[in-house]
Amino acid sequence: MLPLQPGLAPAPAVLIDERTRPDFRAIFGTLAGGSTEIATAVTRVRISTLDLDAGEVERVEHFRVLIAELNALTLDSEARLIQADPRRSPRVPLLRKLLESERLEVRSAPLGGWSPDFTVFSDETGPRAVVAGFHWFERPYPHRGPALTALHFEDAARLAAERHAELWQRAHDVGPALWSILSKAERAGRLMRGAAG
Repeated sequence: MLPLQPGLAPAPAVLIDERTRPDFRAIFGTLAGGSTEIATAVTRVRISTLDLDAGEVERVEHFRVLIAELNALTLDSEARLIQADPRRSPRVPLLRKLLESERLEVRSAPLGGWSPDFTVFSDETGPRAVVAGFHWFERPYPHRGPALTALHFEDAARLAAERHAELWQRAHDVGPALWSILSKAERAGRLMRGAAG
């Protein structure tokens, strides 16, 4: 479990907004770092705002991402733009390597329908936490709030894990397409850096 303050047990649920400290990004990273499995269901994914580092997913054996909306052209454009930013460029090879190792799986469920977005964090004992609500990684939060997300623990996490598993079974694999997009962006980034150097 994640104590939000040292020495305190987590509350049955915690509401997070864009002003909360630690912020959504820090809470997500801490939960990911203690997990062996992560199951996410998000309406759409933006690579440019996804900010996880290798250390935070080091223990993760299975990272299942379910997406309702997947636009290959948008993802390709974002991946290429990230390659031009030295601070953000490591995100693309990290995601590609996770896909290659099959630790990251991505499926699309355009007819799945869920609300709100949610992520379940599990360890060796099973589901231990779920964040349900708006998922954002950008710092500072780029819009006028509120951006609300609730953090729940074991019972809610077990329910969310069951629902994610149901959605996952009906979705189709888009991992190879995403891998191709990331690989092309990486090659373009290397060529761009080589031409500049």
